[in-house]
Amino acid sequence: MDHTPDLKAVADAVMAAHAVIDEHGTHEMKTMSRMLLFTVGKAIAQRSRPAREPQDLRGDEVG
Repeated sequence: MDHTPDLKAVADAVMAAHAVIDEHGTHEMKTMSRMLLFTVGKAIAQRSRPAREPQDLRGDEVG
């Protein structure tokens, strides 16, 4: 089973909710909605980056 979130569906839902919250929500709700939009955007950006080779961050030579 694939546990990878469907970020497009998540983004669509968050944007729809944000539109309602932006019009009718409290200041706190609007702040939380913006943070959620930002978090989803970061996840989408991170997923769209090309895969990198794992790096050995210890800095010592192998062999």
